Amino acid sequence: MSSRGKVLVVDDEKVALRNLDHVLRKDGYQVTTASSGDAAIALLKRDWFDVVLTDLRMEGADGMQVLRTCREVAPGTEVVMITGFATVDSAVDAMREGAFSYIAKPYRLDEVRRVLAEALDRVRRHQELSALSETKAGEEAFLTRTPLLQRLLHTARQVAATQCPVLILGEEGTGRRALARYLHQHSSRAAQPFHLIRCSAHDPETIEGMLFGAFAAKDGTLLLEEVEALSGALQARLAIALEAPGGDGMGPIPVRLLAATARDLGELVKAGALRQDLNMLLSVVTLHLPPLAQRKDDIGPLALHFLAKQRQETGRPVEIISDDALELLAGYDYPGNVRELETVIRGAVAVCDGAILQPAHLPPALRGANRQARSNRLQTLEERERDYILWVLEEVNGNQTLAARILGIDRVSLWRKLKRYEASGAEG
Repeated sequence: MSSRGKVLVVDDEKVALRNLDHVLRKDGYQVTTASSGDAAIALLKRDWFDVVLTDLRMEGADGMQVLRTCREVAPGTEVVMITGFATVDSAVDAMREGAFSYIAKPYRLDEVRRVLAEALDRVRRHQELSALSETKAGEEAFLTRTPLLQRLLHTARQVAATQCPVLILGEEGTGRRALARYLHQHSSRAAQPFHLIRCSAHDPETIEGMLFGAFAAKDGTLLLEEVEALSGALQARLAIALEAPGGDGMGPIPVRLLAATARDLGELVKAGALRQDLNMLLSVVTLHLPPLAQRKDDIGPLALHFLAKQRQETGRPVEIISDDALELLAGYDYPGNVRELETVIRGAVAVCDGAILQPAHLPPALRGANRQARSNRLQTLEERERDYILWVLEEVNGNQTLAARILGIDRVSLWRKLKRYEASGAEG
């Protein structure tokens, strides 16, 4: 029979230690015992456990020292305190420092079993989130438990094997570019280059050269971002190229063509801003990415993925996200979608001073600190950006260079935003 979990029991009373060892082994746990806090600390430094069940009052190193060591060397392990009635206040203090719960002496075995099972359940949930969050860079938008997105990815894998154009729709920050790379990676062209043209960033002559000139892509996959920004003449030429006869239906364009936008192309056609024939040719298959607000179950795994990414990039020792912080993260609506969540985690890691990311490390928009000041009205995206920027500045003691690095913008852009806030009285 497989073990229900790995438990370290710590008590300097030999009879109590032996009794708990016997009961928990019968219940199916893999039990290790330590008859002192010092022995427990030594074990924690060389082995891992799901749960530590420790007496609070012991000679030498006490339960609080065991807890602090556990938070440092094994932040994913839950700690349950056992304490006499006279020291319940100390047990509450231990919970403030990260203990899962406490059990008062004389304890009942059914209570020990219940609390231990609850602690182990939390460990398992965190392990599941962590396992889901371990993915290749560039695929972070698709850490998903959401059936809608799972079905979309299944469809993407199916159409990846074809050569037909695909239109990717979705709000800003939902991962349109990542989905395009996903299609490329699952296609027969995966070993060839992935090309990107952001149509709004270039003049028509430049885009024409990139599509049809001497330096146009000759193989692989080409993503046209913000395809609605193409000029009328380029729309016509692209439509002709897509309709031209060819062995793979692509005519003279030798690459697999993908298009992405946050706009409703049907409405653009009605408004005369997009050719009907080009819309039809680009949207042979349409994949619509849902906003993060419709993927609540994915927020935890994504947050842990971005946490691991920041830990690797910055070397900061932040290991886990507390349950309270995860609850706050899951309750937010993310108008900037996955991109905004990554920015939030980047800032929180930058200001976190320990191994556990806590609610205090999250920006005010998530913590609800400015709820009264907002007079119970919904904030605009610009107001949320302002609150987040000012919070990051506060956390780094006004260091604009560091704040700009955390925010992912240059210092001049940050300076301009601050001058605008100052002019509008936002900082007052």
